[in-house]
Amino acid sequence: MAPTPEISVVIGAYRRSEFLPAAVQSVLAQTAPRDAFEVLVVTDRDDPALARALDRSGVAVRTDPEPRIGAWLLAAVRATRAPLVALLDDDDEFEPDRLQAALSVFRAHPEIGLYRNRVSVIDRAGAPVPMARWSPLARDSRHDRRGPIAVAPGDRRGTMALLEDAAEHSFNSSSMIFRRALLDGDGADAFAATRLPDLALVVLAALSPYALYLDDRRRTRYREAAGSATTRVPWLGIAAESHARLGAYAARRGFPELATWLTDRSVHFDRMFRGESLVERVRAASSRRDVADGAVEYLRFLGRHPREWSAALNVWSAPLYAGGYLLLPGITRRMAITRPTAGRG
Repeated sequence: MAPTPEISVVIGAYRRSEFLPAAVQSVLAQTAPRDAFEVLVVTDRDDPALARALDRSGVAVRTDPEPRIGAWLLAAVRATRAPLVALLDDDDEFEPDRLQAALSVFRAHPEIGLYRNRVSVIDRAGAPVPMARWSPLARDSRHDRRGPIAVAPGDRRGTMALLEDAAEHSFNSSSMIFRRALLDGDGADAFAATRLPDLALVVLAALSPYALYLDDRRRTRYREAAGSATTRVPWLGIAAESHARLGAYAARRGFPELATWLTDRSVHFDRMFRGESLVERVRAASSRRDVADGAVEYLRFLGRHPREWSAALNVWSAPLYAGGYLLLPGITRRMAITRPTAGRG
């Protein structure tokens, strides 16, 4: 049997494979020795030609029709061998020195359970996108001021300070490398049930006896223009559900501060989902009664969750659109169609 590699790279091609060749090539072009890592591509559809091409490159392929993304990725991870696992979405790419840099950090700090680096942004063709056009999530400007951030094992205060910071700790699973041990025991069940694997990994690491390390170097290329789910209304509902589920898990594991933070975030995403769904009704020219009912329910939700109140336009724009639609449906619908859809926030 071949020696166990230090790191397993799991490339997930879920419901598409347009960018998969570039993702695979970015892994095969790593400066780390080839025997230091193994590569597994997991897809949800059988493609014999793809399997043959990848096999010639020394890349294993796994086909799994499992529709739940967490369970799908968990099964793929269990099909690998290394103690460290790097996830890569099929539309993202690694910088050539990404694995070598991360392995150096893990070797120097064996207490680390989750490593995350920053990203740079590429377009559909793989060309760099000017930073002025990056989303705030991709910019992750906190590290411009602070450099790398490490949270020691068991440091709950440090963990909460990290989570409550302005940057997105759980953005982009392609920027994460984690210890396989995070998915042992009930951690596996929590991960299998998730619909946001990046968030789940951060929560599992926070509940583990390991450290968290956020690298300030940009080692992952994030294809922001590939139709990210984080810009679509259904994602907001998924985020609300996933934060609530993981909040309940953190409560069961005895970390009430983390549970409260996740629950509050769940309410926040639920409010956004309800508001964007209401605007979607206006865009779809739903009946005035349907729009009015949606507006009433949205306002009732705000009444139940006063912490979501603010003077920000994104809180009150949905009922304003609904009210405008009841008076001037044609004009309001045209305005709603041109309004950008809210995503993560």
